[in-house]
Amino acid sequence: MEAAVASTGAGLRCSMPKQQQERQRRSARVGFVSQPQPRAVRCMRLPLPDARAYVAGAAKRGEAGSVGVERKRLAVFVSGGGSNFRAIHEAALGGEVNGDVVALVTDKPGCGGAEHARGNGIPVIVFPKSKSVPEGVSTDELLKSLRELRVDFILLAGYLKLIPVELVQAYPKSILNIHPSLLPAFGGKGYYGMKVHKAVITSGARYSGPTVHFVDEHFDTGRILAQRVVPVLANDTPEQLAARVLHEEHQVYVEAVAALCEDRIVWREDGVPLMRSQTNTEEYT
Repeated sequence: MEAAVASTGAGLRCSMPKQQQERQRRSARVGFVSQPQPRAVRCMRLPLPDARAYVAGAAKRGEAGSVGVERKRLAVFVSGGGSNFRAIHEAALGGEVNGDVVALVTDKPGCGGAEHARGNGIPVIVFPKSKSVPEGVSTDELLKSLRELRVDFILLAGYLKLIPVELVQAYPKSILNIHPSLLPAFGGKGYYGMKVHKAVITSGARYSGPTVHFVDEHFDTGRILAQRVVPVLANDTPEQLAARVLHEEHQVYVEAVAALCEDRIVWREDGVPLMRSQTNTEEYT
C-alpha cells in the first residue's frame, strides 16, 4: 500500500544536527521521495526508522514535561494557515510540550500549514482522497500511516472535514480540537472561521472565546476540556474579535496539549475531562 505524502526531502531546519541531516539524506532512497511542491506525491509507505530519526533530536533536548513521562508523538490536522499548529510545534521544540509533531495531515496540500510542515521536515499526509485531491489517501491508509508513525494523539487545528468514525474509534479520548467560540454556543456544521465571529456579534453575545474539546463522531459536540473568555466589545468587527480570540486560542491549546502529553487529564465519573495543575496535583485548571 502507498500513502500520499509530501516531504521536503531535505531534513529538519529547526532541531536536527547537520550530521543527522546528512544521514537522513543518505537514507532517502528508502524514505520519502521529494517532488515539486505544493503538490503531494505518491511514495513508499512511511518507514518507522525515518519517523524515529525525526524525533531523535527532540528526545535529547532535556527533560521537558513531567519526570518519567515518555514524550508523546503528535499528528496535527490542518486545512489553512495553521497558526495553532505552529504554536504547538514551537512549544514542542521549546520544551513547553512534552511531545513531538511527527505528521501533518491536510485536505489542502498547498495550505500554509502544510508549507510550514515541509519547511520543518515534518511528513505531510494528504487526506481524504477526492476528485479534487486524487493524491489523497483513504481512511484505512491514513490509519495505517498513523500507526506506523506510532502516533499517540491527534490534534485538529483548523481542519474543516468531519473526522471519520473509524479514526475516532481508533483513538478514543485521544483527539483534541480547538473551536473559536464558547461551545456549545456557535458550534456545529457550517460554523468555522469568520462565520463564527460574525454570528457571535450578530447575536448580541457579550462574551466569546476559544474552546478545546475532545472529538467525537459529530461537529463540535465532544466533551469540553478548556475554555478562555474573551469580551465582545460594543463596536467590534468580526476581524477584531477574531484577532483577540486567536491570541487566546494559541495559549489555551498549548496548555491543553501540554497537559495531555504529561498525562494530566483526569476524567470525572460523569465523563467530564479536567486538567490537573502542573504545579499542584490537587488543583485543576
